[in-house]
Amino acid sequence: MKDHPLLKLLTSLKVTIALLVISLIIIFLGTMSQRPIGLDQSLDRFFLSWAVDSIAMKAALYQTAQLFNWELTPITPEQVVGPHGFPVFPGGFLVGTLLLICLTASFYRHFTWSAKKAGIYLTHIGIISLILGQIIIDVFKEESFVHMERGDRKDYAVSFQDNELAFLLPITNDDGQVVSNRVVSIPEPLLKEGATLTHPELNGLSIKVDRYWKNASLLTARQLVEQDRQEQLDLEKEVLETVYDIMGGRIRAMEEHLDENADSEKREVLTQVKAGFFEVKGAEPNLQRLASSLGEVHEMEKRVFGRADEDSSLVFNSESVRNLLLKVRAYEDQRQIASLFDSATHDVLTSTNCTLNAFDSNATDFQEKIRLFPGETSDKMIKGTEQFVKRIRSRAKMYYVGADHGRLGRHFRFVKNELPVFKNDERDFPAALVTVNHPEAKNKTVGTFLFSSSRGLQQVVEVRDDSEESALIDKWKAVLRSKHHFIGFDLSLVDVKWDLYPGTEIPKNFSSKVVVEDGADPRTILIKMNEPLRNQGRTFYQQSMTKNQLGDAEQTTLQVVKNPDFQIGGFVVSTASIPYIGCIIVSAGLIYQFMFHLLGFARRQKKDQLKQTENKETEGAGNE
Repeated sequence: MKDHPLLKLLTSLKVTIALLVISLIIIFLGTMSQRPIGLDQSLDRFFLSWAVDSIAMKAALYQTAQLFNWELTPITPEQVVGPHGFPVFPGGFLVGTLLLICLTASFYRHFTWSAKKAGIYLTHIGIISLILGQIIIDVFKEESFVHMERGDRKDYAVSFQDNELAFLLPITNDDGQVVSNRVVSIPEPLLKEGATLTHPELNGLSIKVDRYWKNASLLTARQLVEQDRQEQLDLEKEVLETVYDIMGGRIRAMEEHLDENADSEKREVLTQVKAGFFEVKGAEPNLQRLASSLGEVHEMEKRVFGRADEDSSLVFNSESVRNLLLKVRAYEDQRQIASLFDSATHDVLTSTNCTLNAFDSNATDFQEKIRLFPGETSDKMIKGTEQFVKRIRSRAKMYYVGADHGRLGRHFRFVKNELPVFKNDERDFPAALVTVNHPEAKNKTVGTFLFSSSRGLQQVVEVRDDSEESALIDKWKAVLRSKHHFIGFDLSLVDVKWDLYPGTEIPKNFSSKVVVEDGADPRTILIKMNEPLRNQGRTFYQQSMTKNQLGDAEQTTLQVVKNPDFQIGGFVVSTASIPYIGCIIVSAGLIYQFMFHLLGFARRQKKDQLKQTENKETEGAGNE
């Protein structure tokens, strides 16, 4: 069995070296990919995956090419958050698992008990423990954080990226005072469009998920119009950048010409023209000022190059430049029309009754008023208004959600789907449109609600029966929030401290003084960098702090890590201790192996010395 070809392959030194080389490549590429796709994406797609996908590999190769000034097509945010592509390279989990298999196979194949090799066996067991423990930790660990201000008291931590839709039913005592809440949490993976969710603790409620957005912006009607105006401004700036590039190129060409054909008077005027150009470029977009600056460049070209006014090579005579100016004018017109629409329909746009029908009706009325405006309205203005109304109505129809209950849905009538984020300092803000049903409610429907984690707003969900009195059955509160992990004890923040290196603004140390109340006597603990709090299987690390406007530290963020536990006999062992145990075993094995050979060498050396002494004594006796 030990001579099986597969076992020989697994125990081959070449295979082990190949896996180690691949692991080094993964480390290098994963490090390179952190800048274009972010740390979290890099960890998930290189180190905590079975295979590296083509998009992640492209990001790593692009960043690597930058080291050598090679030009490759950069990866876009849409590609990062989109489908991951096909596997192209082994991932960290796969390489780690194969190394674990190879080590185990080598241990099995070559194991024959011998005190001489006991240290090597211990070292193998320790390395296997290290790899196995790290894989278990990566798969099962739970990470969250606690964000607190002075005086806050919390018994839960919140997830970095995971979310939940929580329903809370207040529980009162005999005096009618709320003493606690019944909490029913619906994890984010269950919030799929079209899904109907129930739970025995919901007292007959059923939740139908009409729509779900992984990352979304909530908009009022007025914000919808403002967003359109901002998009027109962004498009205008893109065109302006092209115009600025052309103008800058023309100015540089004149400077080069004057370098070869010195003329102090023309140089002085060109310097003034250049200063005016930079002033226009740095200011807010303004077509009139841009046209004036272009005219100055045009006149300067005539003087420097001695060209006639009708020369087609002059900047103002360029057909492409004129077309760009027409685009700028069109975008400016659209922004002005959006401002007119905002002013003319302000009362409707800010009303909570601004339904899609009301929005469409006001857009149509606005278009008609522009057409019938007293005096002569230009065809260009009428056409521009038609374009705006068509675009804004289409956008309103696309983003409208139609929630009929809840404070959030009545205020924010529109939801815009956003690309999921992937940078370390950014977070997705999901939103959900759900219909709440109950068998005893009128038409068996409680209402349609809009939830968003960006607002963190608890909304009242009242369940009333179908009688004339509409008697109250239950009064829930519901919120879409970051997933809560209850820590099993109360944590209160007493004080925070932000130490700096003398004479600098460089942080030297963060520390948080907290009070832990876990059933025993309350105790005060100082959490510092590299000095975490460990309690009930969780470790609280000092992660970061924020300052107020006066520069005083007032908020702290603690990172919370929980690793799974398991029992061996009557002992509870945390998986977090496995790497430490592995290191101890490896150290013990290496020390044993070193000492075994050292003592053996010492014994052999002593034996050789005794033998040499005996030989000398024998030779001396023979000579006598």
